[in-house]
Formats: sequence, structure tokens, C-alpha cells
Amino acid sequence: MPKMKFKPEVSIVIPVYNGSKYLRQTVDSVLAQNFDEFEVLIVNDGSTDDTAKIALELKEKDSRIELFQKENSGVSATRNFGLERARGEFVVFLDADDLLGADFLRTRVEALMADSGAGACGSLIGLIDENGEPIDQSITLQAPGEKMIEEILFYKSGIATIPSNLVFRTQVLTANDISFDTRLHSSADRLLLCRVALVSKCISLPCQNIFYRVHDGSMYHSAGNMKKIFKDNELFITILISEHIVPEGLMGEFLKSNYHMLCGAAMKAGDYAASIWYAFIYGLTTIKYLTK
Repeated sequence: MPKMKFKPEVSIVIPVYNGSKYLRQTVDSVLAQNFDEFEVLIVNDGSTDDTAKIALELKEKDSRIELFQKENSGVSATRNFGLERARGEFVVFLDADDLLGADFLRTRVEALMADSGAGACGSLIGLIDENGEPIDQSITLQAPGEKMIEEILFYKSGIATIPSNLVFRTQVLTANDISFDTRLHSSADRLLLCRVALVSKCISLPCQNIFYRVHDGSMYHSAGNMKKIFKDNELFITILISEHIVPEGLMGEFLKSNYHMLCGAAMKAGDYAASIWYAFIYGLTTIKYLTK
């Protein structure tokens, strides 16, 4: 009689593109959890290095690991690919270079099980360098909390939307057709959380058991192509407005804050025409909402 495949409580989706340097460390931190009921879905996004070889070795090491190979399509599409195949009640989107503390899953699952109204749970975030050593101890980063929409819309200091930090209730995503928007890059995680906030809430725990790796290839470190980042934020704001995600009472403050931000971002990107345009509509918006 064939062995029945176990039903995991948590699905850990690891999208990876040319991540051979850190993938093994990341997966080892998952396997070291003091919570056993999980599956690991490694999704190789068309890597050209040794990622596929390392991922196959990891798969052979533990029956809870599955490996999927696909053509390169970007991190958002790769996360969505994993979400479509996730079997757990909860799901994590873990970057292939981040590390988990041993109680990462247990603390988040316990918090979500105790609060049926919560759709996501995160904690404080530690920063590590390329060698896994702690850095910037003075910086305190944490997951969004009960005021998730406002914290994200206004870029509240200390709030980070790093997907690796969060355990999501899978049904909250699937039942509401929420996934990572493939039109966006650096803003895709923020938009997903805003959409989650419309139907659920996020728990922010005071513990620290996720470690975000800062290096030249990481999203937050390489804000690299400023023009691309500017265009991404511009589209993010357009989507927020078109989907009526911004609460009506906050619209004036939101527009002023973000038009001011886009003005500066366009200037840094060297798009001076856009910078002048956003300075102009920032002024118009300020006048409009001052006279209300």
C-alpha cells in the first residue's frame, strides 16, 4: 500500500533565481524549526548558476521538500506559482537568502490559531550581512500591525513589508484572489499587504526570529536603478487609488505625502520633467484639501 502524503500545516514557498550562495543556509534554517508540520516548495526561476543542483540535493535530504523548475518570470510570478501549489493552512514567502530563527513558525502559527480574525503575522526583523553576522543593531524594523494600511501608505518609520517575515493564512489570500501583482517590483509586497488589510488584520509580535540579509543583490540594499524604483512607486500609487484602497478620510494626506515623495524620487532618477509635474500637482493637491 503506497505511503500517504502528509498534509502540512504550513507551506514555505522559496522563490530562487541564481541563489546558490545562500539557498542551503536558508533551507537549513527552515529544517531547524521546532515546529515540524511544514512543506518546503523551492521554485527555481530559471537560474543559470548551481541553484538547481543544490535544490535537488536539498530535496533528497528531506521528504518535506519539493522542487519546481520553471522559466524565468520574476519574483512575483514565482511566488504566485508557489502559492498555487501550497497545501498548508498557512503560507510563507521566504526569500532564498534570509534566515529563520528556530521558533519562527511556532510563534506565528500559535498567534494566528489564537486569533481567527488575523490573516498575517510577523515580528521584529534582524539584519545580517553577507556572512550572516548581525548589523545595524540600532535599527528597529518590524511587521505592520493593527494599523497596517496607514503604516504602509505613509511609510511609517520602522515598518518593513519584507515577505519573509510573514506567515499568511492561505485562505485569506486564495478566497479573496490576493497574490503578488506582477506589474510591480519593489512595491509588490506592499500592495499585497494593503489588499490583505482590506479583509483581515496583521499581528506584529515583539520577538525577533527572522533575519533579513543585506547585500548587493538584495531588494532593499540595491535601490539601484532609481528610474525603475520611481516608476514602480508611481504605478503602486496609481493602483492604490484605482482600487479604492486608500481610506477616504486619509486621501488628502496620502496624495500630498506621496506626490511629494514622487517629486523627490523623480529628481533622483534624473526625470526632471516628472519631478516638476509632481511638484505642481503636489501644490494643487495641497490647495484643494486645505480649502475643504
